[in-house]
Amino acid sequence: MMILNRFNRSWLAVGLTTVVLLLSTELLRAEEVSFTAEAPRSVAVGATFRVTFTVNANGDRFKGPDFKGFDVLSGPNQSTSQSFQMINGSVSQSVTLQYTYLVRASVAGTFEIRPASITVKGKEYRSNSLTIEASAQGGGGAAQGGGQPQAQGRQQRQQSQGDDGTVNPNDVYVRTLVSKTNPSVGEQITVTYKIYTRVGVSNLQITSLPNISGFWSKDLLDSQKQLQQSTETIDGQEYITAEIRKLALFPLKSGEVVIPPIEMTVVAQVRAKKKSRVRDPWFDAFFNDPFFSGSQQAVEVPLKSNAVKVSVRDLPAGKPAEFSGAVGNYTLTSTVDRTRLKANEAINLKIVVSGTGNIEMIDKLPITFPPDFDTYDPKVTSSLRGGNTIGGSKTFEYLIIPRNAGQFTINPVNFVYYDLSEGRYKTLTTESYSIEVEKGDGTQASVSYSGVDQQDVQYVGNDIRHIKLPPLALKPAGSHFFGSLNYLLAMAAIVLAAIALQVLVYRRRKAMGNTGLMRYKKATGVARKRLKKAGQFLKSGAENEFYNEISQALWGYLSDKFQIPLSELSTDSVNDALTSRKVNEELIKTFTETLHNCEFARFAPGDKNANMEQIYTQAMEAISRIERELR
Repeated sequence: MMILNRFNRSWLAVGLTTVVLLLSTELLRAEEVSFTAEAPRSVAVGATFRVTFTVNANGDRFKGPDFKGFDVLSGPNQSTSQSFQMINGSVSQSVTLQYTYLVRASVAGTFEIRPASITVKGKEYRSNSLTIEASAQGGGGAAQGGGQPQAQGRQQRQQSQGDDGTVNPNDVYVRTLVSKTNPSVGEQITVTYKIYTRVGVSNLQITSLPNISGFWSKDLLDSQKQLQQSTETIDGQEYITAEIRKLALFPLKSGEVVIPPIEMTVVAQVRAKKKSRVRDPWFDAFFNDPFFSGSQQAVEVPLKSNAVKVSVRDLPAGKPAEFSGAVGNYTLTSTVDRTRLKANEAINLKIVVSGTGNIEMIDKLPITFPPDFDTYDPKVTSSLRGGNTIGGSKTFEYLIIPRNAGQFTINPVNFVYYDLSEGRYKTLTTESYSIEVEKGDGTQASVSYSGVDQQDVQYVGNDIRHIKLPPLALKPAGSHFFGSLNYLLAMAAIVLAAIALQVLVYRRRKAMGNTGLMRYKKATGVARKRLKKAGQFLKSGAENEFYNEISQALWGYLSDKFQIPLSELSTDSVNDALTSRKVNEELIKTFTETLHNCEFARFAPGDKNANMEQIYTQAMEAISRIERELR
């Protein structure tokens, strides 16, 4: 009943507005043109903030300032709003244009942002200038539009996601998480770069990878093809989280080391609302209804995580002479394939170090063989265990060939490491082996060893090689290929092939240099790949991954096909692009409905599988039909 009353009230408001507009004898009053600029007075170096230019009339030929001293991350992003006002029976209408820049302070200092200009009804207007102080110590600047705003005639309103097509810094951000900030030399720490978001994001692009020096590192997500999502509740707010990058680090020396931040960009889908300034409650009930005023907008958001300081402790004094730097928890085993053999026959000795720690840093073992044994460099193989803690095993295989008969002993091998759990140095020892070598048959065979197992050892005997018998491939004396006709023809063919190759390379580079053309040509292929992947998620019932691929296929196809930046994509820009290409109006309507259905289907009641199949079919048909229209 409340919904019905609200609906009737909304239509009543529309009817009253129409009557007033028809009966009013006064002309619509135009406000005086006002063009203002807004931005924080102080920001921190590295912080991202907004600079907004607002004009209260329809204008064109907007020209922004140069932003000297700052990095422009996005903009100008244009938005339009309309408002109606009724006073004593007279109705007035106003239009507000906003041009928004996302800007980052790059260096400390005080900088002036000079006025922007815009043309309204043939007359040029200029905004006020802005003075911003960038402080290395924080200066009150926030990560996204913090500080006290400055403007002519009004104060900037605190905005949140969805109010003006921008994203609040608390809605999506990246953090650097370190498992331990005071490790010992050689002890593993895990560094995780993690994204937290309360809005839909896509197109995650890492713009700056951290260069971490002073550590041996191992990527823990190298085999993961897709980000694994989960949910976390922080300060009462539920976030979707994903690990962007995860590293196992092993400090190589003591001292203080800074884990640098990661920088990236994402495209966030936010709801932009048209604001109404109507004061009448009936007008508000109609014009501020989210069903009529909401629309989706893609916004590119730059993100930068925090840096973390790590203090690395040196290992305790009293290191044994055989200690080579291994830290962790290990076991040591050894085997020999036989203990009785004849001279010039081979033995395989295998020693395996396994456990938790940086297995890769163990490069050799302190082993000594009897002087009567010929030995070769060992074959070394590693097997790393997956998971958050690095571990596994490392195998050393030694090939040994006794040259003389007798009784020999292979002495035990010691392996020294620092045990983190017990906080002390420990020594592991293999068993010793007694080798009984009998006299051989007297044949001295040479050995060819390739550094692998015994089967790779070849014995080359003293056989006489066979004499080559006729027929033989003989040539007349004085006959040479160099300078002959065949030689000249071959040279000419090589030159022609080189010229043809250069022409092909030139054309290829020219085509690759045309980024717009390449994106246009590859748009359909990229979209079909994403739809194919979405089909796999549909079969497996992975709902979130399915909708993410469908959304990226549709928006990415439009961006590549019509060369529209993702940050400027909206329902209106899609409609304009398709109309300019003379696409059938009914097809345009179908495609935009598919975009909206994709965004809202995941929240729709009913059978989720049926909804997913319907969205998948609509997306396939929409892209196929547009391709046929554009041919």
